[in-house]
Amino acid sequence: MKTAIKKFLSILLGVLIALIICEIILHFYNPLPFAVSKGKLVLPANQKIVYKNTWIKKLDSNINYSRNSLGFRGPELTDSVNKLLSIICIGGSTTECRFISDSLTWPYQLSQQLKDSFPAAWLNNAGVDGHSTFGHLLLLKEYITRLKPKYVTFLIGANDVETDKPQQFDLMNEKKINFLSAKSFFKSLINKTELGSAFFQLYAIRGAYKKGLIHKEVDFSTLKDTVLSDQYTKVILQKQAVYLTQYRQRVTDMIAICKAINVKPILITQPSMFGNYTDSTTMINMANKIIPDTDPLSNAVVMEKVLGLYNDVVRSFGNEVKVIDLAALMPKNSNYYYDFMHFTNAGCSKIAAIISSQLIPYLKTNN
Repeated sequence: MKTAIKKFLSILLGVLIALIICEIILHFYNPLPFAVSKGKLVLPANQKIVYKNTWIKKLDSNINYSRNSLGFRGPELTDSVNKLLSIICIGGSTTECRFISDSLTWPYQLSQQLKDSFPAAWLNNAGVDGHSTFGHLLLLKEYITRLKPKYVTFLIGANDVETDKPQQFDLMNEKKINFLSAKSFFKSLINKTELGSAFFQLYAIRGAYKKGLIHKEVDFSTLKDTVLSDQYTKVILQKQAVYLTQYRQRVTDMIAICKAINVKPILITQPSMFGNYTDSTTMINMANKIIPDTDPLSNAVVMEKVLGLYNDVVRSFGNEVKVIDLAALMPKNSNYYYDFMHFTNAGCSKIAAIISSQLIPYLKTNN
């Protein structure tokens, strides 16, 4: 018995030492994507990276990615933000466009098109890969309330599909220790460490993978077809009710924060390749194509209906703020996407043209 106890204590000590070593290493070098770290949003500033792309054939082989001194993608401020037509674009991966070169992202191309009508336009891309409206709320509170641009756009919806309940997410992002329950205490405590923060990032990446939101080129011609019953679809759609209620509240909160600091919010619906149609580029009928790696199983028709519910929430704010229905205006064409959600260079050009056509008349009226 004594020998067994000694072995157990030795193993426990070894694990503890290993965890301490990992904590020290992660403190100085964390290879995981930035985002929320120990309850605080961290945007890396003054970054310049050249990605060597070998895995997404529809994108460039060399991708120039940079972030300025604010931690955003785009030009530095040339004057006081109050003197410029200042716009910050907020969203997840479909705003950040991590694997699109700086000058080819839709926010940058939008900024160039705006300058024809507004020479004093200054636009930055504050998209963060993987961020949902939970992360957008943090970004608003920790960055936008200090910067106070004139306008903020939100391209939202994809990362909010079936997100965790607000209470659970808040526990991961609160800066204080939570004593509501043993589970709450444990989560908030380990999130104070580098190792715990890394764990939650890996957990978020796993969740994104299950939703099919990871960057991975899709060859639509190889996808199998599956017809999902009306009853199966009904269950999936009914499941969204609680998430949609929470999502609406978060969007309401984002709008309230913007208005409190005299920033005009502009909401944008999320386009996709989901739906019942024939792709004009490949002539493939997309209706029953299985969405790779999704859990539970889903096809293009079901996912269009699911995402449509979240886009409908955004549309419902049209009487309160400016809403650009990009989901309805963006053509469903595989030339514009490298998977079901993320854009190619051509897709970014198309989006910039659509948004600018909707945004310029609004800015002329409200600026």
